[in-house]
Amino acid sequence: MTQTSIPIDPVTRLSNTNKFLGYATIAAISVYLVWCGLCSLPMCFGPLAVAVGLLLYACELISGIQSIANYLGQIRPLTLEKPEIPDSWYPDVDIMIATHDEEVNLIYNTVNACRYLIYPDKSKVHVHLCDDGNRPEMRELAERLGVNYIDMPEPKHAKAGNMNNALRQTNGELVAFLDADMIPRREFLMELVPYFFLPRVKKNDDGKWVERKPEEIDPNYKIGFVQTPQNFYNPDLFQYSLYAEDRVPGEQMYFFRELNVARNGINAPLLCGSNMMISREALEAVGYFSTGNITEDHETGIKIQTAGYTCFALPVCIANGLNPPAVVNLIIQRERWGRGCMQ
Repeated sequence: MTQTSIPIDPVTRLSNTNKFLGYATIAAISVYLVWCGLCSLPMCFGPLAVAVGLLLYACELISGIQSIANYLGQIRPLTLEKPEIPDSWYPDVDIMIATHDEEVNLIYNTVNACRYLIYPDKSKVHVHLCDDGNRPEMRELAERLGVNYIDMPEPKHAKAGNMNNALRQTNGELVAFLDADMIPRREFLMELVPYFFLPRVKKNDDGKWVERKPEEIDPNYKIGFVQTPQNFYNPDLFQYSLYAEDRVPGEQMYFFRELNVARNGINAPLLCGSNMMISREALEAVGYFSTGNITEDHETGIKIQTAGYTCFALPVCIANGLNPPAVVNLIIQRERWGRGCMQ
């Protein structure tokens, strides 16, 4: 079977001028952080002032280090190429679609798209509609479309609990996760699965991918997850309000196609909850999704990286969803993200 491939725009390749500006910015941040630490703390104004000053400096230090890491990642990006693997290597894949109270029509689009994904052996693709709302209409939809319906008799731990419940009832080697509104493109699986075989293959002198000999395989090199952008087919609130859908990129594209990809170089891309594929072995190693945090995906990704797995973020968009339709929805979403990251 011929593997499909979507060109990846070289968004992280900078010109010499931009590289110079990047290094200059890193130098300026470093000088500022040193100055703040040595000269700006209010040491003569009592313990309260010192405590508040140290707290402020800690925040600036963390922000500065993160900025430096992001700049270095964009100046010296990690070159990542999708390997070519035999059709027989493609494993069983579980596709988890999480739903709670979304409309049937919205879920239909996502589930129906999953039925037409390209894969060498379609019998190895298992689509699961994971409903912690236990709704009869969702069960009926799953039966009508021929996918597996997984309910939760006693819903708990929100989305993390829903996904953990589904994981304990399935056994695919790889697991893909989609939010209810995220419609995957036909190439979704073919673009993600090969990266999990990077430890087993290499490029020979002819530029062809070949299997490594057993003694060449590093047992500590294992792929934990691959994250792709959360792309949207409706304009975000900023594009809509400024009448700039055709002139201004989506608000989240800078993070997904620049910042998160830049973090590949330090094995620190963020797991973002949808449009992603995770090794079941990695999930089992960390006890599935974290349930003590409202941004369970972010914490779970950190645990997977801490467990020794190598993880990647790709800039290629292979699924499309819906932006928050109103300001109140946007505020609720960002409040949850902020609280979760602080936790």
